[in-house]
Amino acid sequence: MDYGSSEKRAKRLPEQTAVLTVGADSEASEPRGGKFAALLDRLGFEIDYGGRNRERTPVKQLPGRAWNGMKGFAHNTRSVFLNKKMAYDKPLFVLVIVLVVVGFVMMSSASYAYAYSHKNNSMYFIYRQLVFIVLGVLAMLLMSTISPEKVKGKTSYILWFVSLLMLVAVLFMDKKNGVHRWLGIGPFSFQPSEIAKFTAILVCSTYIAYHYKEINVMTYGSRERKQKAYRSKKFRFFYSIHRSFITGVWPFLWRVLPILVLLILEPHLSCTIIILLIVGTLMLLGGTRREYFIALLVLAAIGIYLIVFLGVVPYGRARVEMWLDPFADIQGDGWQTVQSLYAISSGGIFGAGFGNSRQKFMYIAEPQNDFIFAVVCEEVGLVGAIVIILIFVAFVWRGFALSIANPDRFSRFVGIGITSQIGYQMLLNVAVVTNLVPNTGISLPFFSYGGTSITMLLAEIGVLLAISRDSTNKVM
Repeated sequence: MDYGSSEKRAKRLPEQTAVLTVGADSEASEPRGGKFAALLDRLGFEIDYGGRNRERTPVKQLPGRAWNGMKGFAHNTRSVFLNKKMAYDKPLFVLVIVLVVVGFVMMSSASYAYAYSHKNNSMYFIYRQLVFIVLGVLAMLLMSTISPEKVKGKTSYILWFVSLLMLVAVLFMDKKNGVHRWLGIGPFSFQPSEIAKFTAILVCSTYIAYHYKEINVMTYGSRERKQKAYRSKKFRFFYSIHRSFITGVWPFLWRVLPILVLLILEPHLSCTIIILLIVGTLMLLGGTRREYFIALLVLAAIGIYLIVFLGVVPYGRARVEMWLDPFADIQGDGWQTVQSLYAISSGGIFGAGFGNSRQKFMYIAEPQNDFIFAVVCEEVGLVGAIVIILIFVAFVWRGFALSIANPDRFSRFVGIGITSQIGYQMLLNVAVVTNLVPNTGISLPFFSYGGTSITMLLAEIGVLLAISRDSTNKVM
């Protein structure tokens, strides 16, 4: 029967509800949502589903994940500093340059006394760090010209496998300071753990990019199985738990567990914690059910507790005891923390002035490394330390906003992973230096001395700049 024009047909035909499917046409599927999805819908946020703009669907059909609200905000906000013609995000680039320059200056101030005492050359760490910064900037510029999509799929898994081989090889190297962390090639050495962080981000983002719908939508595989679920609430409940684990938990576990086991064998507890936090963030934003996410957090906490107190990490128990009372053994295990607190307190509000730190003169052990923030607080005071933290906060916000605004899902999650890594390292380093958490040896990004660290960080920043170049909206 001819209903006439399309407008008349629209009036005469009954309204139809959109049905979301995953995989083949014959595969029955049912979207998962929840109260959080309903809240986002009431707030007016648009849910990006499958990378395409879809018509608004009923609340029960929304996948409802934690980052969708941020994405809606990013797409509706434009930067007053940028326009679409710019090749990359200029404010992000400026923030990185500021962090690199300020970090190098503060590292130079913190390191010269230790370098003169132990290397007989006060410029030893300054020259080396400058070389690594130059290499890192070159890597950053190179990576900013490469589309992140080129490392999606097989390439990311090849890099992941190479990273595992390096983590295995480092276990056969000679110990340095009681741990296996450095892999030597001729006169040079580097830490494979820094590369492992990036490869963990790549493989997890690859899985989310290819299987986002499977994580966020309950699939039954056949209409018969779906009908059985509707007839039996028990079947539907247990099948939901099974499918959620198979699609939202297990794929992340087998990609990350080999890295974590090898890091614990080094041992390198701080890097293990950082990777757990990064992957946990990607899982939560990628769609893993909150029940599983909370359960994994509890298991990770129990695992770290057992590793520390059962002696898998030899120094773990002593550091926890010193965290609770660092002044109980000032001349022993509590020395570093106590000297750090002295440095922070002596800095006051405005600091003792650049170069005037006293604790860096053989009081803080290796002040150019993990405890450099204590020297920063002593020289620039509370005000300067807060300014530096705010620069990090601005960088993290910028990185998240630009990553969320990218139309490609793989690039989106890689950007989130890189930004999370830098943000978590900054928070944990400041917490360690101020004795809010036990000493775990976490470096301060862009500030602490380390060739592998600064080179890899700047290379990852290059990836982030490439992601910002492809973002549809420049956001602030």
